[in-house]
Amino acid sequence: MPALRTRGGRLAIIVAAVLVLVIGVAAAGIFGSRGGSHSRPVRASRAAAATRHGALALVTAQTFARTIHPRVANTWGEIGARTFVNGVFQQYAYTPRTQEFIAGAAGRRVHSANIIAVKQGDSALQLVVGAHYDSAALGEGYLDNATGIGLLLEMAARLKTRPTPYTLAFVAFGAEEKGTLGSRYYVRSLPDGELRRTIGMIDLDAVAGGDQLSVTSRFGGPTWLRDDALSAAKGLGVPLQSSPAVAGRPAGITLDPSDDDSFAAAGVATASFTSLNWSLSGKYGTVVTAEDGRLWHSRKDTVAYVEKKYPGRVAGQLHDLSRVLDVLLTSKLGRNP
Repeated sequence: MPALRTRGGRLAIIVAAVLVLVIGVAAAGIFGSRGGSHSRPVRASRAAAATRHGALALVTAQTFARTIHPRVANTWGEIGARTFVNGVFQQYAYTPRTQEFIAGAAGRRVHSANIIAVKQGDSALQLVVGAHYDSAALGEGYLDNATGIGLLLEMAARLKTRPTPYTLAFVAFGAEEKGTLGSRYYVRSLPDGELRRTIGMIDLDAVAGGDQLSVTSRFGGPTWLRDDALSAAKGLGVPLQSSPAVAGRPAGITLDPSDDDSFAAAGVATASFTSLNWSLSGKYGTVVTAEDGRLWHSRKDTVAYVEKKYPGRVAGQLHDLSRVLDVLLTSKLGRNP
């Protein structure tokens, strides 16, 4: 798979600055209106492709985390998060669909929804790219999972006007923190024909903030999508790793619950991107310390704390992951079904 050449320079910086305003308006919920011409969103998608990889994801993640928190499922905060995601998809020329559901969690009924935006490809074969938009009650949910949502929306914008070998379904899942309820409902609701056409699922969950970028697949499931991601990263010089072998678990496998789990259970190949803390040194600077432990699900998971304590880390990781996903989503994959 060939590496993608990025476009930098002053023009990309100016475009990124303009898109900051676009996202700020989306956060205010103004994009709910369907008035106006369709050409402006198309131009916004083309402009996104000119930005530095990861720049739009970073701005989106920080705006999302700062303006809408907490985003606990079945609350007004989660509804505000859906409005944000839906509005940004519309700004990039998509017609998103809201898939509402009611599911049980810990003896309670949870009302939530998935936001689905589809980019038609050269084939009816489909890749799902997903990230959950809800959060824990503590902090701003910056790392978990505003970073995943930022990367999801950047890739949707970056690829909207470009040819892709597969149809791409970009899905913002609700109620992940309540037991991956949104992704479970999504998979259960897939018609048999669409499920057969779904060849892979890419999960973006807490993709930045730790000292090591990681991609894994599920125990007992196909590994080719994970392996293609590792191959793309190697070609780009991105330090993407997979999980080490531990007792009872082979290398490259995750057992942690996330939105890729239901897809793997349905026989779909998965690649789950996250940022973990396996090593004590790495490309991205200062490591997560014993004092901090895991920042996710804590009061420290805020833009202000993370950017002060680990300046530049999230930006660098989102830049690298955007490059990897760009190659992965615009290439014929190794399985080539």
